[in-house]
Amino acid sequence: MLIMLGFFYVLLLIAFVSLIASAISYFFARIKTFSFILLLFYASNTFLSFSLIHTHHIVFFYIIVIFLVAFPITCLILFALDMRCALFCTDTSFVLFFVWLLIPALFIVNLISYALKVIHA
Repeated sequence: MLIMLGFFYVLLLIAFVSLIASAISYFFARIKTFSFILLLFYASNTFLSFSLIHTHHIVFFYIIVIFLVAFPITCLILFALDMRCALFCTDTSFVLFFVWLLIPALFIVNLISYALKVIHA
């Protein structure tokens, strides 16, 4: 069971890192790098999803699908609409992705500051 848990963490780490790397390579117009990393992203998500469904971790599966599939597709759709119709500044669609990346760090900072306030209160 411990090996399977490590397998989940490795696949999840590969999925997050490849998502970030594909966004960066897309931004800097590295098409071959972007294509390879995107294939790695889809492959790791496929194995991770298959493993999660067959081990009955359905809630964790849906959370991962929302963060790793729905949100990047939404960002790409917004970026395509921005390029086609000029709805808003091009940088705004990239800012959505960077804000999404900073959410865990900001949560940890807020949690630590809250804990310090509770301890010193």
